[in-house]
Amino acid sequence: MSNLDQLVKNEFIKLHHYKSTWAMYIFIAVLLVGSALITRFFVDQSLMINETFQEGLAEAYQSMGVEIPAYDMWAFLSENISLINLIIIFTIVVAAKIISNEYKWGTIKLLLIRPAGRGTVLTSKYITVLLFSVVLIIYTIILSMLIGLIFFGIDAWNPIILDNMGSSYTEISMIAAIGKDVLFYLVPLIVIATLSFMVAILFKGSAMAIAASLTVYIAAPIITLMVSKYEISKYLLTAHLNLRSIFEGAPLVEETSFGFSVTILIIYYLVFMVISWLTFQKRDVTGH
Repeated sequence: MSNLDQLVKNEFIKLHHYKSTWAMYIFIAVLLVGSALITRFFVDQSLMINETFQEGLAEAYQSMGVEIPAYDMWAFLSENISLINLIIIFTIVVAAKIISNEYKWGTIKLLLIRPAGRGTVLTSKYITVLLFSVVLIIYTIILSMLIGLIFFGIDAWNPIILDNMGSSYTEISMIAAIGKDVLFYLVPLIVIATLSFMVAILFKGSAMAIAASLTVYIAAPIITLMVSKYEISKYLLTAHLNLRSIFEGAPLVEETSFGFSVTILIIYYLVFMVISWLTFQKRDVTGH
């Protein structure tokens, strides 16, 4: 096992020694069970079918001859895939603290006297953050499917639904639609996590990193709309975090294409990465 592999393993195990980490898993489980209970016993499932699958597209379903699936496990999963927003918030916190805690506890020097270089140590922490977010996403998907199966059963193994392609609608399998939704969340997750990681390195603390990243992510629509009349708005990170809306032809800034948004996100990502690595390599890591 290489130094990097061992460091990632150690960081991942260390991350799961914290009660706060397990609290994240438990909180997601509680939300899913609560959602299932409310939907099963207090909500008209015919209304849920309309909201989840039709989205006001009854005529499109009828004209294309696509049967509206029943509210089952897949519908429950599709409805709760938005919990990835919560996972992004959790990832922001983990990314901020995985570095800042080493400074806070004065363990950064002990970490860097190992044979692995600074770059390897930093890489291991960054990979751990992304690995944790992926594990949380997989956990949420599997748990949603299990809870959905228990409460609502399954009507078809992979139902066909209509998917908004911007100017038109196309038939797509539920599994493919959910996979696409996950990707729409995953790209901004990586960028925002990297932002939190970078700010934590720059300021040697988690508070600023968490505050800045949460502001960028949660207040993105407000920030973008405030400056939308200016040309610079199309280059702001906040204008490109909702990839689904952009893909469906409803960007926050007019004339913003999906390809342009992905390019902007990649540029921000690379800038955050370069700043993080250069700062960590050159800074005097005293732990104070």
